Amino acid sequence: MVKAASQPAPTPLRPRQSLTLGKWVYALAASVLLIVGGTAIYELNSKPPHGSIEVASSNPRNAAVDLFEATTARGIGNEDDAAPLQQVTLPTAVVRLSVTLPRFSQIGEYRIMVSTDRAGSHVVATGVGVAQETVGKVRVNVTLDLRSAKPGAYFLATVRGSDNGTYYYPLQVER
Repeated sequence: MVKAASQPAPTPLRPRQSLTLGKWVYALAASVLLIVGGTAIYELNSKPPHGSIEVASSNPRNAAVDLFEATTARGIGNEDDAAPLQQVTLPTAVVRLSVTLPRFSQIGEYRIMVSTDRAGSHVVATGVGVAQETVGKVRVNVTLDLRSAKPGAYFLATVRGSDNGTYYYPLQVER
């Protein structure tokens, strides 16, 4: 009888090795997801909120505008100012502005803008704040960056967030 040459039996894959490789793949994928997710959360939380201004490079100047007794001009077609506002002047700087809104103004979110025209087509600076009532007057605080504004005549606009009512007031920007 002829004996067949015996061949070595194939080496079975060890289940432990394939599971270990699978665990490494899952661990690597989980690590990448954690890093990407953590980076995204950090980026979202480190950005300044909408309407805020980075003021680290300049010292903000405080200013106040009292519109409580002001006659308002609404919209772009209203060119006649029956009782013009007393001279309001702001500096060409980063300004922490406190605005006392006109009589009968409501509390809530307001956008305060400085523009070259009543249409608001060329806005120089804008800030958003929440108006609150204190001692019978409604005030809103915003930060405006007027460093790029050239000295001259502008309009200060108040825009109430919920109804988009926009009111314009003459403003002078000086150095």
